[in-house]
Amino acid sequence: MKTKWSYRLERVKPATFANAEARAEQINDALNRRGLEGWELVDVIYAPMTSAETHLYFKRPI
Repeated sequence: MKTKWSYRLERVKPATFANAEARAEQINDALNRRGLEGWELVDVIYAPMTSAETHLYFKRPI
């Protein structure tokens, strides 16, 4: 039997004028929070030219 998955996208948008350390802390907090809920990170997309957001993609078994 194949595993069925649930997927989640979390958008992390840094505060205006946040430095690199503050941005890293925001992303780390999001990763830890979702990890405690059983989510596994499968991809990260950061497109600084189009958006300041970092997109974190997660999955977990249903």
